[in-house]
Amino acid sequence: MPVMAMASMKFTDNSKKAKQAIADGMDAGLEAALLIVEAQAKALTPVDSGGLRDSLTHAQEKTSGGWSGIVGTPLMYGIYVEFGTGEFASNGAGRKGGWRYMAPDGKWYFTKGMKAQPFLLPAFRRTKKNVETTLGAKLKEVTGKL
Repeated sequence: MPVMAMASMKFTDNSKKAKQAIADGMDAGLEAALLIVEAQAKALTPVDSGGLRDSLTHAQEKTSGGWSGIVGTPLMYGIYVEFGTGEFASNGAGRKGGWRYMAPDGKWYFTKGMKAQPFLLPAFRRTKKNVETTLGAKLKEVTGKL
């Protein structure tokens, strides 16, 4: 009966390195994706003084469920521009019949609301494929180095 020699094998656990590379890739990919959406939103934002457009920014966060990112504005009136107000509200739930209000200059005005001028949702929809490609490329880049 032939005698078989046993080869010695050594196992190296690279799971921490792989997880870190994926996390780094997601961070970089999400940052790049958010910049793409933000740039498109800025291009679509209606401009009066430029304050709304100039206030657009992005942020990302790693949560227990994964990564999340947001593009938006801290200006309170941004939501009214995006979705409209009164009879023109995009979801149909705005005030009907109009209303009067006093402006800061003391004059009274009547309005039925403001038509929606969406810029955030269309920005996301227009860049969705590019965002997916960007995230995939970043992950491929970092996992290819493992």
